[in-house]
Amino acid sequence: MRKIMAWAPSAGAAALAVGILLGSGAAARADCFSACIAADPVVSQDHFKMADGVRACRDMCTSEALDGLRKAGLYEAYAACTPRPLTRDEFRAVRAASASWRQQLNIFTWEVRNIFPDKLLTGIEVATQDLNLSTVSVTAASVIPPDSTGTFVVPDFFDGYPAVRYATKVATITACDLPKP
Repeated sequence: MRKIMAWAPSAGAAALAVGILLGSGAAARADCFSACIAADPVVSQDHFKMADGVRACRDMCTSEALDGLRKAGLYEAYAACTPRPLTRDEFRAVRAASASWRQQLNIFTWEVRNIFPDKLLTGIEVATQDLNLSTVSVTAASVIPPDSTGTFVVPDFFDGYPAVRYATKVATITACDLPKP
């Protein structure tokens, strides 16, 4: 199995992700990425223009989310955490609480609801196939605080030919445990 990293951390755990991070306030958290995309839609079928627009929205939401983590006093816990995969039951609970992922113009997005009061969701691994039908793993990172919604984004997700989409699945969700208040 080949692994393709959509994001790799730079110096330290403070480096953030490919995915969107959440801003302050429940309404802002629930739709930061969607609101950004809707506010400035890219009216092109060009993948590169769409991917640039997705990245700009992701970066704006990341900035808002970091501010929210700092204000809530959770940034240090995030910076010090070592993400671990959710258990099978936890994974299924998040999957059941979240809408299906979307893939369009080689862009993968998944709006995820973090139902846990004591975890930060930090990443996903998506398994798919390339044109040789070899399994490929793509990762995306984000920070989705407890009881919030955020979007994992892979701006360069090759979707090949239509049949490959049937092989695509979210294989893993990673999270960090938060200290008990």
